[in-house]
Amino acid sequence: MSGQPAVMPCLRESLDLVAQEASDLVNLGDQIQGVISRLVGAALPNDPSLLVDAQAADLLSQRLAGLANFVSALAEAAPAGLAADIENAIRTLTLAEQARRLSGPSLTPPPDPGEVMTFWD
Repeated sequence: MSGQPAVMPCLRESLDLVAQEASDLVNLGDQIQGVISRLVGAALPNDPSLLVDAQAADLLSQRLAGLANFVSALAEAAPAGLAADIENAIRTLTLAEQARRLSGPSLTPPPDPGEVMTFWD
């Protein structure tokens, strides 16, 4: 330990980072919707139940957008300068890049737990 007190980010900053993360996930959801539409259209154009199931991706994006807006509004409502100890919350994240993004500039993100595995591995 360096003997210096830990710097805690303000609550507003942390909530803004969460809102941005949710917005980024909305964009990923939108990309997935495009892929699903092409796959469904090419594979089974005569199966309406498949199209209904595929609309879950749209619902996912809508819910994430709502969550991003909600957290953004919470950030705006948070008292300026109010500090928040988010270190334990950051430690629960399993993706190193997500932990880095949500740590913000005030905290040192947790060490990288190792190589990321994908479903192609």
